[in-house]
Amino acid sequence: MLKNKRNSTEKQTFLITQPENKHSKIDFKEVYRHIRTGIEYSTVGQNVKAINVTSSIPGESKSTTSINLAMIYATKYDNVLLIDCDLRKSTIHRYLKLSNSRGLTNALMEYDESKKISSKYFQFYEDDSFVGKLSVLTSGVKVPNPTELIGSTVFKDFINDLKELYDFIIIDCPPIMSVSDAIPIGNVVDGTIFVCSSSITNRKDAKASIEILKKNNVNIIGTVLTQVEQDNSKNGYYHYY
Repeated sequence: MLKNKRNSTEKQTFLITQPENKHSKIDFKEVYRHIRTGIEYSTVGQNVKAINVTSSIPGESKSTTSINLAMIYATKYDNVLLIDCDLRKSTIHRYLKLSNSRGLTNALMEYDESKKISSKYFQFYEDDSFVGKLSVLTSGVKVPNPTELIGSTVFKDFINDLKELYDFIIIDCPPIMSVSDAIPIGNVVDGTIFVCSSSITNRKDAKASIEILKKNNVNIIGTVLTQVEQDNSKNGYYHYY
């Protein structure tokens, strides 16, 4: 089920039905296509080339949303990049069955020395649903100071340089109530998508997370409600989704 509506703050809200623990862009690609369209309409007149996806707590399908959005953007743009910025609990490489022997952390360390982006840290994901190039930058080797690394000038410059190389960038972030990494990432990208689960998200946590983002001047461009319970007794358009 998908509906678009305006909330009191004039931000776009996208409501979707999605089975829990599904990470396939095929089942719900039309839903994510509508979400992509909603993002584009809500950012008309803005030069939005990079967004991050975050949530309040783990398990709200944040990474699922990031992966599916990246794939649906790859159906429109030739050069799309998906980055796993959850340096403590990375999942993108497992979902896409990619190596994580090197990735973002490795690229940042080399970039700090050379000020150049090396292609050796990027992998490619192919699928019949799109003809464009979906590049993936997994989290890479674990580091002792993830928050300091994400909040550094090196990371900011790195993302800004990536914006010049890619048509669109989607960054998967850690949950807000767990660590503060979504704040510096949100201040580097052009907008943030906030994910809530209809099943497990506590309203108090969701409200607190939104307030934290707003207090730190993060541009929230929309909210995705996941894991919405389906009514299988109904037919037609909504039952299809």
